[in-house]
Amino acid sequence: MAFYLTYRPKRIKDLDLAQVRESLTEILGAKEIPHAFLFSGPKGTGKTSGARILAKAVNCLKNPPAGGEPCNQCDSCRMIESGRSMDLIEIDAASNRGIDDIRELRDKIKLAPSQAKFKVYIIDEVHMLTNEAFNALLKTLEEPPKHAKFVLCTTRAEKLPGTIMSRCWQVNFNKASHEEIKRSLMRVVKGEKLKINEEDLVRIAQVADGSFRDAVKILEQLAIGGKVISKKKVDQVLNRGFLTGNLDEWLVMVYSGETVKALQWLSEAMNQGLNLNQFITQAVERLRQILLARLGVETETEDIKAIEDLSKLKKLIWRLLQAGRELKGAVIESLPIELAVVEWDSGDEAKNSIPELPKLASRGGKIKLEQVIDRWKEILEAMRPQNHSLEALLKATRPAGFDGKCLVMEVFYKFHKERLEEERYRVMVEEVISKVLSQPITIKYYLGVKNNQPNIIKDAEEVFGVSAKGRSAFG
Repeated sequence: MAFYLTYRPKRIKDLDLAQVRESLTEILGAKEIPHAFLFSGPKGTGKTSGARILAKAVNCLKNPPAGGEPCNQCDSCRMIESGRSMDLIEIDAASNRGIDDIRELRDKIKLAPSQAKFKVYIIDEVHMLTNEAFNALLKTLEEPPKHAKFVLCTTRAEKLPGTIMSRCWQVNFNKASHEEIKRSLMRVVKGEKLKINEEDLVRIAQVADGSFRDAVKILEQLAIGGKVISKKKVDQVLNRGFLTGNLDEWLVMVYSGETVKALQWLSEAMNQGLNLNQFITQAVERLRQILLARLGVETETEDIKAIEDLSKLKKLIWRLLQAGRELKGAVIESLPIELAVVEWDSGDEAKNSIPELPKLASRGGKIKLEQVIDRWKEILEAMRPQNHSLEALLKATRPAGFDGKCLVMEVFYKFHKERLEEERYRVMVEEVISKVLSQPITIKYYLGVKNNQPNIIKDAEEVFGVSAKGRSAFG
């Protein structure tokens, strides 16, 4: 059996996210346990494992289970653990997302549990449900039978209607820290009697990007060749053979403007199987750690003394982030990073400066609202290749105020405002506008008067296939 399944957490104390352990211990130790939970967070952080532990805890025959922990020994715990319990129903909303699926759930939920105290419904990727299905689920959550519990799991909590979220006890599964991933890996290392350096476990944690599942999969791949895992083997599996110990070297080359050397280094690393997505993530993360260390936030980060200027460091992070976003869909995979290296010139402040002021800056050194409006068409054109749907939404807004740093946008429908305020969309819009205006910009949205809306409001409605009026009423 795969390591990830073998070493899946079976008790609350096995969960590697400290915050989740504390939350579930508190909730399950209470006299009254909520009927609906929302587990949200990135992939591979233990949401489904946590949901199954909860199902065991509420049905554990040890009465009451100590501190909410399932005993894992009674018939109920064993049946749930082995997947034989008819009272644990797991639904994948990605493939069962329609109203008929939820109506079937509503019909069956009325029946009493066959053996356990509670029927527990785990709905994975719940954000994939249709609007009609959400409405049907809402009715069930509002008036649930006493014998039913719900655990909704999602990687995209922002897509859930507020009416659903308000009826659930929310537990956030944040991206795991390196220490938490290392804790998870050590459980596997001890169980499988593996021999691996602690330093290499940290490297696996860095590549896993906050996912316990991905980290354990990497460790399993490393263990295929035997119980003793060498540094060389870790290098090969992580696609970092040439990179080992040399990432800092490459960053210094780029920072110092040694373009030819940096490109040759990159080419050689690619010939040895370098994964560019992992590489750019590691490069940005390394610079981020240095930035935080310089600001006194992190104290254990090893510095790169050759990268001296804090302002240049921030600009280099910005440029590599941009290259990382451009990797997806690049005609030549390595081109975005190569262009970033070529365009970067450590001696040219203007070329790489984020806060550079454009020609249209006012005497006071700041752009005025009228100038933003004049360049609005240019902003929309810059947004188009990034995200066509966002371009359509922005067409249905109006710049209403600007103080030189914060741009206030008037939005005319609640649904549009909610979409634009989603973190990923807000960041994308801010980045595009900042790039066009050559100045860091933050954005705030407010709901304006519908009578004053732009005529092209239909563009946004057509993109999302729903009338703004209808969607606003739903939200």
